[in-house]
This record gives sequence, C-alpha cells and structure tokens, in this order.
Amino acid sequence: METILATNAATGTAVSGDSSSPFKTLLSYSTASETSTSSDEEAAHAPDDDNNTLCEYFSETRTNQMNQRAQVENEGLNLNLGLPVDLTAYARRRTNTTATTTGIVQKVLRPPIQILLRLLDRLLSLIESPLFRFWSERIPLRVRQRLTFLAWGMYLPIHKVLIGRRTGLHKDVSLEYHALTSVMWWGRLFPVTVKRMRFSLSQLHVWHPPDRYPQWNLTTNNSFYKPSNGERYGIRGHLYEVYHQMEQKRTPTGFRSSTTTKQSNEEMTVTGKYIQHASQPSKKVILWIYGGAFLAGDSTGNMGIAEKMGMLSAGEEEGNNDNQNGMRDVFIPDHRLIPEYHLDDAIHDIALAYEYLIYKRGIRPTDITLVGVSSGGGLVVLLLQALAEAQRAFDERKGDNERDNDDGSSCVQMPAGGVMMGPFVDYTEPKGSMKEYIKHDLIVNESVYDEGIPYLEKVLGCHENRVRASPVYGNFDGLPPLCICVSEHEVVYDQAMLMAKRAKEQGVDVTVGVWKYMCHVFQLLCPFVPEGKESFDFMCEWIRER
Repeated sequence: METILATNAATGTAVSGDSSSPFKTLLSYSTASETSTSSDEEAAHAPDDDNNTLCEYFSETRTNQMNQRAQVENEGLNLNLGLPVDLTAYARRRTNTTATTTGIVQKVLRPPIQILLRLLDRLLSLIESPLFRFWSERIPLRVRQRLTFLAWGMYLPIHKVLIGRRTGLHKDVSLEYHALTSVMWWGRLFPVTVKRMRFSLSQLHVWHPPDRYPQWNLTTNNSFYKPSNGERYGIRGHLYEVYHQMEQKRTPTGFRSSTTTKQSNEEMTVTGKYIQHASQPSKKVILWIYGGAFLAGDSTGNMGIAEKMGMLSAGEEEGNNDNQNGMRDVFIPDHRLIPEYHLDDAIHDIALAYEYLIYKRGIRPTDITLVGVSSGGGLVVLLLQALAEAQRAFDERKGDNERDNDDGSSCVQMPAGGVMMGPFVDYTEPKGSMKEYIKHDLIVNESVYDEGIPYLEKVLGCHENRVRASPVYGNFDGLPPLCICVSEHEVVYDQAMLMAKRAKEQGVDVTVGVWKYMCHVFQLLCPFVPEGKESFDFMCEWIRER
C-alpha cells in the first residue's frame, strides 16, 4: 500500500495519506518551485506532453493510449450501481454486441425496453413544459428547497440501512455519495434535451438554501446586519439586478479583431446578479461564471452557491473588520448560450462583465477573482488568455511605461487569479476520460454526451477551429495564479490535468486539487456530500490566501 504526501483540503496542511483514499491529493505547481506533492501514480495519469507541438496532442497513438488508460481505470470501478448487468446496454443502441448468451438476451430485451423508454420520454415531452412552469413559478423557492431536503432527509437513512456502500464507484466514498449515486444514476436512461438541461441548471438554487452549508449567523455581527431583499430570492445578502450598457469594450476576444467594432446595444449591455453582503460594497469581489456546456446555465440558478463562496472566502477574523477584508461580494453575469449564439458571444459577454466591475464599479483588477464552473472554467481561461494577449500587443505598440494610461487605448489588467471546478477546456473530438467516463459520471452521462457534443462541431466547425477555440491549447504566458479542482474520475480529468501541465511549463503558478471517485463538478453537491464540501472549502481557502 503506497503512502503519498497529500494536502488536507479543509486546512491546506500537508498530511501523510493513503493513495487508495478517495480524498485529498494535490499537485502544487509553482513558478518559484519545481517540486510537486503528487504521487508517481498521479503523474502517470497526467497526459503526456513531451512534444509541445499541437499535432502531437491529436496523434492516433496518443489518443489510443488515453482511451486505453481510461478503459483500464473503469475496469476497477463499481459501475452500473453494482448491478450484474449494464442497463444502458438495453436503453441505448450498441453495435458491438457479440453472439454470447448475454448478447442474445440483450438483443431480445433491448427493443421492447427501448420502445418503453421512448414512450415514457414522449409522455414526458408532452407534460414537461407545464410541469416545469408549475414547479418553478407556482411553488415558492423556499417550499421547493424544503421539499428537496425533506425528501433527501427521508431517503438517506433508508439507503444507509438497506443499500449501504454498494452503489457508488468505490466503497471508500461517503455513504452520502453512494446514496446520491443511487438517485442520480437513472437519468442516463432517458434522452437529455437542451430544454431539460436548461431547466435542471435553473433549479440549482434549490440545492443551496440559506440555512444549509455554510452555517453563518449574520445577525450576531452588527457590521454585517442591514436591511436586505435577499430572503425574497433565497439568499442572505442584498441582490442587485445589473443592467448597464457599456460605452466600449477594451479587450479583444474570440474572432473579434478590435475593441471598438460597432456593436449592437444588446452586445454592449451587461446583465446579471450582484450580491452584496454588507451595508457597504466589499473591496474584493468574485466574478462567478456559471457552466452548462455553453448550452445551459443562468445567473439566477447560481445565486445560492456563488453567495456561499463569497461568504466563505473570508475567515471569521476577517469578517469583523467592516467587510474591508471580509466576505466578498459576488457578481454573476449573464452570458449568451449556444446554439442560438456563438462561443465568441459568451466570451465577449464575460469580458464585458469584467470591464464593468473595473470601469463602472471602480474595483481594482487585483481585487477580482474569477471563478468558473465547467464550461465557465473554460471562459475563465479564455478571458485570461485574451487579457494576456492584449497586454503583449499593447507592450509592443507603446511600451510598458504607458500601461496605466486610461485614455481608452490602454489594455485591461489581470485579476488576482482564477478558480475552476471541473474545467471544460478542450472542444476537440472527445478522447480519454471525456469519452470513457460518461459510463459512470453522474452529471455528464451518456445522454448528456449524446446531446451536447455534436453542438461543438456544429458551432465551431472544423477541427482547426475547435483547436483554436479550446483554451487548453492556447498560450498561458502571463496568466495569474490558477486553482483547478477536479475529480480523477470525472469526464474532464484528462483535459484539466493537461491544462495544469501546460500552464506550469509556461511559468504559471498552478494549484490542482484532485479527489477520487467523484462526478463532474461535485463541488456543487456540497450540501449533500462531504467530498463536495471539502473541495469547496479548499477553493475558498485558496481565494482567502490571495
């Protein structure tokens, strides 16, 4: 049994750990030190990057190696809820079934099961719109939250007694995660449409009521007490609806070649949710960028979880100083989604929101921390790369002595850093963990994969465009410190590790927290599973240190 040096995600202190533990492994890449606290096994899992040319990343040999590694890893996991049969083999079309006894059974049972599932799906499609409206519009948010946790509180003890540790990917994960696996696994049997994805992510706020993690009594501290409209929206702070039209955009992004191109009013308008925790705005702010594979997600659904990060990013001692160095306000900007719009429109909206914080609200760039969830993590990197590229172009034109000239021609400065949860940063043909781990990932399952992946080619086009759009293959020179939190068994593991490796090689200070046996963006499940809370605390600690 190999012993490795790990990092306690709750405290940030180094501890001696067992490599078989599902928790707490960390890779610390720093420009000041070339040492790493990762095990040899983790280094072997990181994608090979000996050849720095992009062609090497897409070679057939390397792709096959990544696929094979992921397949071997799957063989050691408890798949399909621990059942002796793969139910997805009956629900989805397979072309590799052999003429074995199991194959014959599948051939006989698959057609009627698929017909039944299609009928259920058709029935759901007929009633889902009124059901979605009734749940989200007729039932108050607080009631939805209480119903959700009442159901969870009733199911969890039953699962612990009757099922126990039989359904999760590994016996060492928490009982809570085993129970959550038993609930969420079944979604892969039904088609997932863009409409269903958007509804699901719009309800993320239901998982994060104010009386759940973290426990923080604002009324005990007079410096934080203020009249608030937050209760109406299911948060503790005060909510401001942002609608502001910017006069110009200074940072070129995507395929837009100029900061002063003619834009419509819609394109130059920043909208979103700004959550303020105290009577006065905080000095430091979190720019929260939601995820959803660029197909789904909204600012309303992310208010609860984003507010918690703003609160937990300050220690209790910091929280007593009239919020000067305490809890951070949070801005959750809206960005446009595909397929109605292009990926360039999303990064344009995020860049404009970043400039809004600086030039409208007067926040220093070094007091802003970017936080991205899944595809939001990709937008974090794309924004940072755009800022770095603009800085290099500015230095070439005018030199460093004019960098701070605010005449409309100066470039926008870098934020304090970027935090990413399960960053989706590779938009090329799926391979490795992205291709194989859909068999057990609770968030990006087979159905989500089948619906979402084709949009990449549809929106971005040819392979060369998809490479150019993927931040993992971009230039990391000049980027601020990065914190990447990922599960070793989630779909974006390979690309997240490749990004960490490439960023480190180009001189970026990178911290990577790795957990085992968790699903994609498991941090959003922090009210339900301890692993999510641990990872969430880890990110907040990283932000506090900056």
